[in-house]
Amino acid sequence: MDWNKAGVPHKGWSCVGVEDIADSSCDGEDIEYERCEMCGQEKIRFVHIMRHPEYPYELRVGCICAEKMSDDYVNPRRAEDSLRNRALRRKNFDKTTWNYNPRKNTYSKKYKGEYITIMQSRYGNWGIFFAENRIWDYNGRKIRSMEDANRVAFEIFEQYHTTQEERDRRFWREQAERVRDLWPDQDE
Repeated sequence: MDWNKAGVPHKGWSCVGVEDIADSSCDGEDIEYERCEMCGQEKIRFVHIMRHPEYPYELRVGCICAEKMSDDYVNPRRAEDSLRNRALRRKNFDKTTWNYNPRKNTYSKKYKGEYITIMQSRYGNWGIFFAENRIWDYNGRKIRSMEDANRVAFEIFEQYHTTQEERDRRFWREQAERVRDLWPDQDE
């Protein structure tokens, strides 16, 4: 426990990242929780990675220790809540079933009012089609299985999904730009 260890600063730390340990585990698989390196609390799911300019190592800690170490009682909780919400969205995404279209040899699902499609190429790789994007490689790697395609589909959805309100705003902004392009002297 580093709160009592000599040479470990108690304040002045910066959070350089937050990880959801369960994000890398599969459904039904036991989660290998971590232990807070500052207080020793077991079963830390959301790990805050802390760095200090006068300490040579990063510490992996829980939210409460991250708040105390950084003297920030808002952002560590906010970051953890964001990851917790993402995990819930992932769970809901996985609950929605893929519907097979034999005519097109594709799988599609409707999630949050939008369709996302995956398909296997004739070479065996998988692709994701969403929001006018066709993705066959993700993070520099081919998508090799339907399970990987499902995981990547969620990531793509998270990256490109917009609400109807955002799409309407973009539409009207584009319309206003077209009008300005047609009659440029109207703004003067």
